[in-house]
Amino acid sequence: MSSRAVRKTAGHTTEDDLAQVLQKVGINKHNDDDDETDLIISRGNNHRRNVFEMLADEENNDDEKTAVDNDNQSNDDDNVQQQSTISKTKRKRKVKKKNIQTQKSDQNDDEFLIESNESQQEPIATSTIPKELFSNLLSVDSRLLNPINEMKKKFGSNIVEQIERENNLATQVSSAAMLAQRRRAHPMSQQRPATRLAKQNAFIVPKIGWPSFFKLGLSMKPSSPLSETTLTSGNYFQFEYEKDYQRLQIQFFDSVDQHNLQGIMDILRHYPYHIDSLIHLSDVSRMQDDTPTAVDLIERALYSFQQSFHPLFSIIRGECRLEYRIQANRSFFISLFKNIIFIGERGCSRTALEFCKVLLSLDPIDDPLAILLLLDYYAIRSEEYNYLIHFHTEQNLRLNLDGLPNFTYSLALAYFRLLSFDKANEVLQNALIRFPSILKYLLDKLSVKPDRAVEKCRYFFDSERHETNALKCVQQLYIVRMSNEWKEKDELEFLRNNVNQVIQIIERNQDLRIVNYTKLRETCYRRTPINVCRHIILSESNEIRGFLSNDMENDGRFYNVDPFPPNDSIASFQRPERFQSKNIEDKKELNDIKY
Repeated sequence: MSSRAVRKTAGHTTEDDLAQVLQKVGINKHNDDDDETDLIISRGNNHRRNVFEMLADEENNDDEKTAVDNDNQSNDDDNVQQQSTISKTKRKRKVKKKNIQTQKSDQNDDEFLIESNESQQEPIATSTIPKELFSNLLSVDSRLLNPINEMKKKFGSNIVEQIERENNLATQVSSAAMLAQRRRAHPMSQQRPATRLAKQNAFIVPKIGWPSFFKLGLSMKPSSPLSETTLTSGNYFQFEYEKDYQRLQIQFFDSVDQHNLQGIMDILRHYPYHIDSLIHLSDVSRMQDDTPTAVDLIERALYSFQQSFHPLFSIIRGECRLEYRIQANRSFFISLFKNIIFIGERGCSRTALEFCKVLLSLDPIDDPLAILLLLDYYAIRSEEYNYLIHFHTEQNLRLNLDGLPNFTYSLALAYFRLLSFDKANEVLQNALIRFPSILKYLLDKLSVKPDRAVEKCRYFFDSERHETNALKCVQQLYIVRMSNEWKEKDELEFLRNNVNQVIQIIERNQDLRIVNYTKLRETCYRRTPINVCRHIILSESNEIRGFLSNDMENDGRFYNVDPFPPNDSIASFQRPERFQSKNIEDKKELNDIKY
């Protein structure tokens, strides 16, 4: 809508403006001279008109203007002819400018089309993949980050709400006095998300029995990537510790070194949202088979992070990055990973998949916790087959997904369940040739006796001898998690048919993949990557922890809150060198910390 139409809707026309100007200059508004006929103002109806009527009037006025201009060409009046010629010249100038602009825009469009066609003809390189593609693949819906919503879809909202009411009632009765006492001691109100982005980032809802939250000294600030490469894209942030929080961190690690569990509990008694203490006690509760307490402590740790987010930080857009090398950032990675494991154990596979996207979006290139070993698992469990195929298609060149045994077999299973049998057979046969030992591990896990033809084929059963411990570790991880997805009758028949086809290919010995993949297995998987080692340690499964290779050496101390720190780690605080640590039970030192 033009400014003229806006003025009409407001009851203020251009004639009012012209009349005021003429009065200031000293010209009579009602002068009847012939030279000033163009300045005569005729007032019409003064009532306010509808906006849509103004739009219609603009179109009619434009049509009337063109008609009047055409009629004015034949008018003998000099003044009218002068006005028409001036309007024509102005119109011609505008048309020329528009033509020049359209020509330039057409040239730019042609150049863009040429560049896009050339880029399509060339193979996609790692540096030419736009960051928007990654953000689209890793963006999530904030509503899918709540496992309660998925449980309501599976079991019904009435049952879930009844269970929640019973749990909250017991917690509310036991913690009412404690909450009242803490509110009197800390009158600071609990922070609530104020902006729309903050509401979308609120993926953890505080529970009734939780203590009131107050700022402890953890904050987030924008940063820049530590190493500028063609793969660094996105908006970088980092957590930072204030002096009070650094003192708490020193006391926490002193207690861990002394195996002083009571000291860690004292920290949480005074500062219930200290993150590393929550993670440590969550591990202790998990070892004692107290899973509800372990889950509750991890959620409290994530809530503490959530309250410290920068206003521009978003976990749902897939564009924000955190450097794992920075020590203060690593606790957020570890808390998210443990939360994914707990959510998956509750049967909320879709929610776990969304959190996998969040964790991968923080550092998609290095993947410090090897979340790609879990992404396909939860995609299959949540029946998101199209997403898995799309992710593999777009990110295979960048992330080398074909080199991961879990992705090759899960991709074949996704095509099979989408009834794309030709593509499924092709992908599964390639996976069997590249990673043949998975067949043996899978049959042993399912207690299925192989056929005689399979037993005679040395390619499947002797390949294990030539594989490294690193490759065995990744393959066994896949079998532990995905064996139940292959035990159905249709999946086993699908596997058996393709195994027979691969045996015929091996007997002909004319496929170059057999030699090439054998060399890759011997050379490309020499040592277990450090991110896979972290993945195994944090998986909270004794069966999976047993796959950790013996040749993995760990430099320095090993903490559950920070397993296998990077060699180029950037410390967020400095621990003083001391032979005897201070006693963390000194309440004076704890109370001196400001919040």
